[in-house]
Amino acid sequence: MRKSKKISRVVGLLFGTLVLGTNPAAGSGQSIGTISHIHSVRAFGDDVILGTHEGLFRYVDAKTVQSMGPEKFDIMGLAVSGKRLYASGHPGVGSKLPEPVGLLLSTDSGKSWKKLGLQGEVDFHLLESASSDMYGVDSGSGDLLYSKNSGKSWVSRGKNLLSSIAINPTKAGVALALREGKLISTQKSFTTMRAIDSALSFTSIDWLGNSLLATSGKSLYRSGDQGMTWKKVSDFPENLSTVTQSSKIIAVVSGNSIYKSINGGKTFKKM
Repeated sequence: MRKSKKISRVVGLLFGTLVLGTNPAAGSGQSIGTISHIHSVRAFGDDVILGTHEGLFRYVDAKTVQSMGPEKFDIMGLAVSGKRLYASGHPGVGSKLPEPVGLLLSTDSGKSWKKLGLQGEVDFHLLESASSDMYGVDSGSGDLLYSKNSGKSWVSRGKNLLSSIAINPTKAGVALALREGKLISTQKSFTTMRAIDSALSFTSIDWLGNSLLATSGKSLYRSGDQGMTWKKVSDFPENLSTVTQSSKIIAVVSGNSIYKSINGGKTFKKM
């Protein structure tokens, strides 16, 4: 990925506080290091990227982020699917985007954005995508929306009760989600679902290939059987609120710090 030369040093520049893992429709932002009002933390290739009140940034360290494009909009929902970035939220000062922005797509690492639909209608505060499946929580209605064609059309699944969704990237309609810390499984895009028993209480989940990861307390866990059993991967200094992974890295948010692994979770290093 080509890196922009423009580096932004952010010390208390943005506003608000929240711990990720609570209801995503709440719409506040988490603080990580000295950087605040972060709505989404995502693995993207080798990088960790942030959807914030001021736009899309690449995370460098606890005091430094790097702008990924000129469009400064309040990114409430951010999803990664391969090299494709999806975003939703509100236009920034001077932006020509509608309010709310609906669903946007970037295929050039956030340098530019294309309108996919729902402009002026929907502000997603949770957004997940894998293959052609996509889920979004509409902050206006509070509904969970589902698309089977990468956001071209949507159907409602009713009022959202889920705090995190992990989509099976190889089987359409199959996903795991969290409801009050408990695992929920669906084979039919949440038209039907069932609970999966576990002694753990989870805060976030993510799915890539055969690797299903989840956070519970200060620990990261992996499952190879769609959430039926879990094996501890690593422990961290503080409670985990987010896990995110790409084909190259795994990243977790522990307290207000980000830890990154480049070897499949064998070791993690604080960023």
